Amino acid sequence: MARLRYFGQATPVLRYSNWIAAALTTLFAVYLHVLFLLNAGGLWRDEVDLVHLSLLPSFSEMWQNLPHDSCPVLMHLVVRAWSAVGFGNTDASLRVLGLYVGLFSLLPFWFASWTMRNGAPLLAVTLAGLNVTIIRAGDSLRGYGLGSALAVLTLAVIWRLARRPSLATFCGAAVLAVLSVQSLYQNAFLLFAACCGGFVLCAVERRWRDTLPVLAVGVAAAASLLPYVPLIAGARWYAMYKVGFDFSYGWMQLSAATGYPLRIFTSVWVALWIGALAAAISVLFWRRDRLPEHARGLILFAGTSLLLGTAGYALFLKLSEYPTHPWHYVPLMTFSAVCLDAVLFTVSRWARPAAIILAALAISTTFLFELSAVKCRMTNVNLVAANLSSEVAPNDYVIVHPFYCGVTFERYYKGTASWTTLPPLEDYTLQRWDLFQAKMETKDPIGPVVQRIVSTLQSGNRVWFVGNPSAEQSWFNAGVKVSQLLSAHSQHSAVVVDPSTNCVNPFENLPVFVATGWKP
Repeated sequence: MARLRYFGQATPVLRYSNWIAAALTTLFAVYLHVLFLLNAGGLWRDEVDLVHLSLLPSFSEMWQNLPHDSCPVLMHLVVRAWSAVGFGNTDASLRVLGLYVGLFSLLPFWFASWTMRNGAPLLAVTLAGLNVTIIRAGDSLRGYGLGSALAVLTLAVIWRLARRPSLATFCGAAVLAVLSVQSLYQNAFLLFAACCGGFVLCAVERRWRDTLPVLAVGVAAAASLLPYVPLIAGARWYAMYKVGFDFSYGWMQLSAATGYPLRIFTSVWVALWIGALAAAISVLFWRRDRLPEHARGLILFAGTSLLLGTAGYALFLKLSEYPTHPWHYVPLMTFSAVCLDAVLFTVSRWARPAAIILAALAISTTFLFELSAVKCRMTNVNLVAANLSSEVAPNDYVIVHPFYCGVTFERYYKGTASWTTLPPLEDYTLQRWDLFQAKMETKDPIGPVVQRIVSTLQSGNRVWFVGNPSAEQSWFNAGVKVSQLLSAHSQHSAVVVDPSTNCVNPFENLPVFVATGWKP
């Protein structure tokens, strides 16, 4: 009988230690989410964009402006509902919503592990639950936390649908699949991978009839995305984003995303990914008789989902032609962590003690080295705007650069002096790339700003420059031109706010310069 025991079995002591370790790791992850809540501070521009879009007066207006954001409608509806019950009017209450989403994203790890292999999700929680990139992106007012959680839930329910089809399971899988793709566009590729995993499992076991519900789930999710086609097709300014996707640059961003709590964890991710696929191939083709049917099916399903999910996600990034940042890889990392957990805990008896050691290492190194990253503020623009609101005189002039930081400044600035961006736009409630594109097609995009700078300095008032002059200079060097103008024609200039030396999101850590007096 000993020879019939498959690799994933363990002694009761080891099995319970695995549950205890997974529970402790999850509790530490909860602590990190709370730590982020207490230190994140104000909303940065991507969050402001989603919140302002979510709270437009009508659903119709929100829907028509949806192309100004980068995710489908689900997270906007969540914020809208949160505000409708009286909790969406302050940064603090919105941060609490982000915390709830982050804590919710931990539950799918447990659900998936229990559903797929009746075990504790120690490896998944260690890799994804303690990852600072996932925590910060998941708890932000964006679609990444909710979308990643729904992708994992959908994966688990599709597994159950492929193993034991039923009407209730099909309905649950269809609903979760639709919600998943309505939270993030890229989830469509992860859903496709999960459906392929279910299809392959049924096909290998010659249950052709059972492939139909799995395919129907994918079709339902795809159909739910059709209303977005005319919206996206009409958003011609998207072409400005398309600078091309380079795989070497993408790898740098993925390495930055996975390199928590130490850079070596990127190598851990890669080693586990390769090891899971190698182990799955080995077991399925050479050792399949030593595994029960359930274990073989799980390895086939999770291995197929892992391979196609990674390939499909890379295809999505390549087709989109957009530059990526670490947070763009959060859904793939979360999805992959669950697949790795399912495969490795099934094929290897050493997975449990190795995962316990890895969890202990991750917790200790996070506590020693990465708490500052969890406590990093999301922006300093709210502090800058509050400071300027009390410092500026009514006839001063404030310039914010780059222009897309204007949405954050608009939210927090309460001063009497007029302000603008480079170039000046008509609306700062959203990141209006369409207005930016239209302004750039004019003869002199920053001409009115230059004239106002000259008149402000000549009249003895001050010009405040919020931002880095060289930021995004590849567009049209507007910041550099204005900086040179101020340097050449102002009698006095000084830095009044340096970029924060404390940890602040590098994408929105703006300095402030002030210039006074006119020099011909």
